[in-house]
Amino acid sequence: MLEEEAVMKELLIVFQEGFEEANITLTVNGKQVWRDVDVSTNPILGIASEISVELPAKGSQVGVEVTNRGLKAITKVSGKPKSVLVSIQGDKLVMKEGTGREAVL
Repeated sequence: MLEEEAVMKELLIVFQEGFEEANITLTVNGKQVWRDVDVSTNPILGIASEISVELPAKGSQVGVEVTNRGLKAITKVSGKPKSVLVSIQGDKLVMKEGTGREAVL
């Protein structure tokens, strides 16, 4: 059991500012792992949604697509990242590494 746990690691994805009735698809290494519709940012918390996903230990490509706005971004995740923060800024989908302390919901 410990061997299997060492192979996978958990990553928190936090959807922050700019989401308004967004249809979001999350992929890991090109495979869909999560999808949600009508996701909107809570103006008080500054958070739209958050999801925890398991990643292979050797690194992964995490992709986010906002299908109803035609926005897409992919980031490479390696080492021991705690979280990835995703926001919509203007007409761009922005992904950056976080500290893991952003969890609110």
